[in-house]
Amino acid sequence: MPTFSAEELRRIGREIYVKAGATDHEAETVASLLVESSLMGHDSHGVMRLPQYVVGIESGQIKPGAVVEVERETAASAVLNGNWGFGHVTAVEAMKIAMEKAREASVGLVTVHRSNHVGRLGAYPPAAADDDMIGILTNNGHGGDLAMAPWGGLGRILPANCLAAAFPSAGQFPVVLDLTTAGAAGGKVRVTLARGETMPEGWMIDHEGNSTIHPEDYVTEPKGALLPFGGLVGHKGSGLAIVIDILSGALSPAGCSRENSEVTGNALFVQVINVEAFQPLEDFKNEVANFVDYVKSAAPAPGFDEVLVPGERSYRTKQERMANGIPVVDSTWEKIAEVAKKLDVEV
Repeated sequence: MPTFSAEELRRIGREIYVKAGATDHEAETVASLLVESSLMGHDSHGVMRLPQYVVGIESGQIKPGAVVEVERETAASAVLNGNWGFGHVTAVEAMKIAMEKAREASVGLVTVHRSNHVGRLGAYPPAAADDDMIGILTNNGHGGDLAMAPWGGLGRILPANCLAAAFPSAGQFPVVLDLTTAGAAGGKVRVTLARGETMPEGWMIDHEGNSTIHPEDYVTEPKGALLPFGGLVGHKGSGLAIVIDILSGALSPAGCSRENSEVTGNALFVQVINVEAFQPLEDFKNEVANFVDYVKSAAPAPGFDEVLVPGERSYRTKQERMANGIPVVDSTWEKIAEVAKKLDVEV
């Protein structure tokens, strides 16, 4: 398994996307966000996805140079049309607009439609936390991208809808939650497949509803379905997926998930909260840091070395990979190298 520096992978990604037709800004944004995900240990949404967006450009699904349009707007809200450009670029713009509105109106609420895949949702709320605000983001599959069975049901009825939130803190790192409503994201299943491994019980069922540990059941016909998180109380993951679908879909022109949708992408719900409209900033950040310390003061349960809080593992992984490089699965690197060769990019 080869290992690369973050800068080398960013260079390769930038050059590939520019050669594929992206603008310099698009190439820099997408490549940087993919590498950041890999740095933080989220390999399922990291450089593994680099060839995927080249295919999107070639098929016409991703339209380089597309302009994000504001279709409706108030002092505190906006509805954005991504015009099927790079989803990462659209999501960055949506968070930026929500932050601008929160500075002026205490809160900013933005919904987005006609956006391509935005990648790891947890990449975006930290921009608000870095600016001493709270960021929250949810998504659905723009009506499509069905991958998960609902609680008590069979088949791919829902996407693995996601929720991410980030909170500024006086501690070493912001508190960042990034979760899918499935027991595991589809990207993790694909990583498992690429590594030639089997999955844990509880991630998936096959097309007949039987538990499966074989990741190929996710990508080969007849396809199986992801399970909502929660195990015996999976109605909680399923219920959260439905709420997220409504916030992301019904509140934007994209609509909720549905059968035979002709469109696959992401619809987004973005919220930013200006902390200083509610509490003195330093008081809030100190309260978050003290709360983190309190949670981590719990004695470790059997089988655990310590208590971790949301965002801590990713923070540590980033420090380690910045120092020692990013490992890339052999099969993933082969695909990246193949795309690079086709586009005459040196690797």
